Amino acid sequence: MLDTMLDAVRPGGVVVNVSIWGAPATVDMQKLVLKEIDLRGTIAYVRDHPAVIKMVQEGKVDLKPFITGRIALDDLVEQGFDTLINHKDTAVKVLVHP
Repeated sequence: MLDTMLDAVRPGGVVVNVSIWGAPATVDMQKLVLKEIDLRGTIAYVRDHPAVIKMVQEGKVDLKPFITGRIALDDLVEQGFDTLINHKDTAVKVLVHP
């Protein structure tokens, strides 16, 4: 998809990659340089927390769908880390309680 975006963007345009890759990405540097593309990466955390917290407080965002598990502290390694590492397609947030 990244290669397709480099093809699609206009010369001098900006491509923003908002994701975490499961493996190192390959970038065609010729496309990047010859079209003078500005390639940026983000995970959408920088300076976003205050606005998101406000949206949650105002009830504009429901966090319940993001909570995919609740576990005890004693189960952190076996159920918490294992779930987030091996089930990335379905696990989003696992809440840990004492």
